[in-house]
Amino acid sequence: MALLAAAAACGGGDDDDSPPPDPVAGDEDVRINEVQSLGSHNSYHLEPAPEVLDGIAVVSQELADAVEYSHLPLAEQLEDHGLRSFELDVFADPEGGLYADRQALPVLGRPAASGEPALDEPGFKVLHTQDFDFETTCLTLVSCLEEIRGWSDDHPDHLPVTILLEVKTETIEEAAAAEGLEIPADLPIDFTVPVDMTPELFGELEDEITSVFPQDRIITPDDVRGDAPTLREAVLAGDAWPAIDEARGHVLFAMVNGGVERDVYRQGNPSLEGRLLFTSADPGDPDQAFVRSEDPVAEADLIRRLVGEGFLVRARADADTEEARAGTTDRRDASFASGAQLVSTDYYVPDPEVAGDYVVDLPGSGVARCNPVNAPPACSPDTLIEPE
Repeated sequence: MALLAAAAACGGGDDDDSPPPDPVAGDEDVRINEVQSLGSHNSYHLEPAPEVLDGIAVVSQELADAVEYSHLPLAEQLEDHGLRSFELDVFADPEGGLYADRQALPVLGRPAASGEPALDEPGFKVLHTQDFDFETTCLTLVSCLEEIRGWSDDHPDHLPVTILLEVKTETIEEAAAAEGLEIPADLPIDFTVPVDMTPELFGELEDEITSVFPQDRIITPDDVRGDAPTLREAVLAGDAWPAIDEARGHVLFAMVNGGVERDVYRQGNPSLEGRLLFTSADPGDPDQAFVRSEDPVAEADLIRRLVGEGFLVRARADADTEEARAGTTDRRDASFASGAQLVSTDYYVPDPEVAGDYVVDLPGSGVARCNPVNAPPACSPDTLIEPE
């Protein structure tokens, strides 16, 4: 990945009335970047209906294979499978109704209208790709976050939950070209064109977040930067991330986009001053605190170095169902060994019909483990207990 390759060259809502967490021995001596946990990729995603999947396969079997996976509702992932990070794709819909019709369905003899009232309302929508890969366990960003908030309220001592957002603005043609595909010119579909992000829309995105999670339950860039000149300098100083005892019951948001979306988001705030989201920053930039890796096998040494320097890293244990279908575990094993704090997968539960017995389990018995690269001596499994 270009971001990590370049890194090699460079050294509001309602008041929260929940009770304070019960003390856990030693959790004040371990920081959130010194543990490792499992999360899901495209955490809301449901595979397309069979006839839609067949239609996608006509255009590209590779694409059909890549989207043939489904996730459980977010609260079940938290409660039953111990996941502590999620990835949500969000599309701006400031007027409402932009994604209420699924434009590819009439080609398959199905009505375009979704019949979902929530899609008629203004606000950010959650789906993978407009018009054909839109099935989701939660239709809107607010509804997804409310599900996480409800679980969090019921488990006030939980380890911090990280929510990664990808802001989607690509047209179908742009998305296809990025995957080396070409949409047939004679395909009789008037695909939906997403809205480009603006500073105002990012403000609305943050407002949606704080309508669900009060800011005092969100770990923000300001919290990490403290008095340091930049976020990056704070991270490199080694004591910027909050301790586990301070972070229990909290959430952290990061945007995985680079490029234009990141530039718009940090306009006037080069070190994310006053912002809610961490960014997938370029090496050496003042907002560098979070890094994502798409290839933990090739980038294993680099991830270990970044983790050792204090950066928060997300690595993918599998992608596009490829490892799962082949039953290969090199990528999974490299992700865990690299020390990436957030390891994401589509297979915390096996899918025998698609992927046999392939599964990704966090080593150990808890919802998090002491990081194999940078955990301090004070860290132990007892440190990371979530009291009932």
